[in-house]
Amino acid sequence: MAFLGSMDISGSALTAERYRMNTIMQNISNANVPAEKGAEPYRRKQLVFEERPLSFQQTLQDAQNTADTSKSGGVRVKKVVESNRDFKPVYDPDSPNANAEGYVMYPNVDTTEERVDLLAASNAYSANLTALNVLKATAMKALSIGNNG
Repeated sequence: MAFLGSMDISGSALTAERYRMNTIMQNISNANVPAEKGAEPYRRKQLVFEERPLSFQQTLQDAQNTADTSKSGGVRVKKVVESNRDFKPVYDPDSPNANAEGYVMYPNVDTTEERVDLLAASNAYSANLTALNVLKATAMKALSIGNNG
């Protein structure tokens, strides 16, 4: 049971980090898209993760009742929040998207910050993938020991 729980924890982290990377890429791809006249520009999105609790008592009950591992710990995306930072005004009175003062509003996305976040998410994904591979190698070794005896 602990082995499968460990795989579930690593798998949930892989899923969460992949979702995080997709959200970051969405932010980067919309960073230079100006708002249409009278509309609000794209707002930077961020994920809020939460722990999937790992309760020993719940794990025992699940093992006795069903094969449901949805409560076996790990991480999941709780919600997607939009940034409240100010938009970036760019003076361009000739643009068809300019407001009455001649400013075009751009999203509140800082591409440098997004790249740093993407690097962190990629590193977390890689670390969880390594942990999952170690679990698989351990299981294969245990199976080969059992077959030799």
